[in-house]
Amino acid sequence: MRDANQSVFPVAQALTVPAEYTLTVQDPSQRSQGYIYQIGFPSGLFLLIEHYDLQEELFVETGAFEVPALQFGFEVAGNNEVFEIEAGKNYVQSYFDDFFPSGLGTHYSGGQKLAYVELFLDPRQYFSTGLLDGLPRSLQQYLETDNVAFLNHYRRGQTTPEMQWILQQMLFCPFTGPTRALYLEAKCTELMALRLEPTTAGERELLRSPHLKPADIECIYHARTILQHQFTHPPSLLALAKQVGLNDYKLKLGFKQIMGTTVFGYIWERRMQQARQLFHTGQSVQMVAAQVGYACPSRFTVAFKKRFGVTPTQYLSHR
Repeated sequence: MRDANQSVFPVAQALTVPAEYTLTVQDPSQRSQGYIYQIGFPSGLFLLIEHYDLQEELFVETGAFEVPALQFGFEVAGNNEVFEIEAGKNYVQSYFDDFFPSGLGTHYSGGQKLAYVELFLDPRQYFSTGLLDGLPRSLQQYLETDNVAFLNHYRRGQTTPEMQWILQQMLFCPFTGPTRALYLEAKCTELMALRLEPTTAGERELLRSPHLKPADIECIYHARTILQHQFTHPPSLLALAKQVGLNDYKLKLGFKQIMGTTVFGYIWERRMQQARQLFHTGQSVQMVAAQVGYACPSRFTVAFKKRFGVTPTQYLSHR
């Protein structure tokens, strides 16, 4: 127990976990209940389900693990305080060449019912070459390059009624044993297809858009490449637009449309991912803040906590 009203529920996540197992909430007061269900499939896909009815605050502690993965997260009920999404929303996030220390985790507020489904996979292993052309361009670039700068992204989305139905089928799966595993893997595949299709369709629509020509889209991807290398001291929007040959209005709107985030949001995400990697080299908070473009360590601390749910000091203490 962390305090009188907070339960500690440790769970280790790893893509290499081949077994199926369930961990239940241990609440001495018997006021809260719930479980975490995990299963790894031979295809390399990994499923995690969290389902709680909480009267007290819950802390889910994560064991140390490496995550070379693309992650799909679906909030079915309640609010995810780490990724700042509510029921009916989802996100796609990449964690590549990264490591999470033990002791970190997620805090859930009491007085709510929570249902959360996560899928993890390594696209380089999961998707065959023949499927490459049908994937969103951002994933195609990942599969074609070893440049880590391409690999970190975070996009939110609305969970459609069709996705919601599949999630309910997964939460209340009627099968057991090997049949259960086959059923859940099929549902995971269906869920990923539904989540990726809007992105793929959106990219096709962009190519047909009278406002963004193929040459404009190439300029926007060029802008992203520039930001990948200059995110610590990025050019202004006007300077960036001039560099890639677009006006600032078209760059601003096109970047958001294609990348799913603003230019500022992209820079912020790159800074946070780089900061987390630098912490594993033993550097101090002040040094890391300066290296990722923050002159004020306190502003860096606020940004880091907003992104990862813990302060830089807390993150370092669990390394």
